[in-house]
Amino acid sequence: MENKNSIDQPNEENKISLLKQSMLEYMEIAQPSYTKTDVEECVNILNKYRSDLANSTSKDEGMKIVQNTVEGLNKLNEKCDFELIETSEREQIAEIIISESVKKGYSKADEDITEDWREW
Repeated sequence: MENKNSIDQPNEENKISLLKQSMLEYMEIAQPSYTKTDVEECVNILNKYRSDLANSTSKDEGMKIVQNTVEGLNKLNEKCDFELIETSEREQIAEIIISESVKKGYSKADEDITEDWREW
């Protein structure tokens, strides 16, 4: 049985699953220029980010991981004719990246650590 917190505030793994689900559902109603493989790649990038950041030992290392993640997402989105990451996805992805950094104490919740590199 889930506790109230897991229902009210999904953890990052759940947020990534929700993002994936919404991207796949959108594919069913529209003809975007991205594929299920592209969605999986996006999920893999975010899961790798979570893992790498969790194992990082300094803010400098953490911010390099953020940069590499954002730049990887930029390349993936460009490959998809900039249709993979639109407004809703941008907000969800930025929230995932930022909240993981906040957990590590590398940034503040109101600080958008993605904007220096983000093209989406």
